[in-house]
Amino acid sequence: MRRRYTYASLALCAALCVMSNASATVITFDEFPATNNNVALAGPYDATGASFSATNAGTWGGNSNGNPGNWGLEGTNGPQFLGFNGSNNGYNETVSFSTPISFVSADFSRSIGSIDGTITLEAFNGVNLLGSTMANLGAINAWSTLDLSFAGITSIEWIGTGTGFHPYGVDNLVFTAAPEPGTLMLLCSALVAFATIRQRRRS
Repeated sequence: MRRRYTYASLALCAALCVMSNASATVITFDEFPATNNNVALAGPYDATGASFSATNAGTWGGNSNGNPGNWGLEGTNGPQFLGFNGSNNGYNETVSFSTPISFVSADFSRSIGSIDGTITLEAFNGVNLLGSTMANLGAINAWSTLDLSFAGITSIEWIGTGTGFHPYGVDNLVFTAAPEPGTLMLLCSALVAFATIRQRRRS
């Protein structure tokens, strides 16, 4: 019988760990009206804990909103998307997080005007590179999802490369706050201890 209580406590601890990782923030770039004018998105999402560098080409309305800017893209989670066309210091972007995260993903697609394209997504803790992943982009408006999972991500950078002019779009940025292992371990230890003491009293 003692094992039953211990196993139940451990199962509850595992559930708590899953719950701690389940609170994700999603940025669809539809939360604010699209700028449609090559003005970089910089501050609107600070309240979510994500700050964007001013190297992007702003947000665009998507095909279902008349295809402003002739990108030929429709976002993956709403029509709008974040554009990159080299107009603001290149095809790269840095997103910094106010508190460390443990998971991040985003969707990427080539747009009209490109003949190819590659995206590299990198995760950092301070100045230390935690890891990276990359994808060769397919057809225009065929979105690819890249994701990374590391403890203590404080910023990410995506880097777009390609032949000549290689515009692309980004959509559906998802990130999950890092769990607090110290708090979880303390709670789990307390649960296991409580279950053990209770079983001893019953015995």
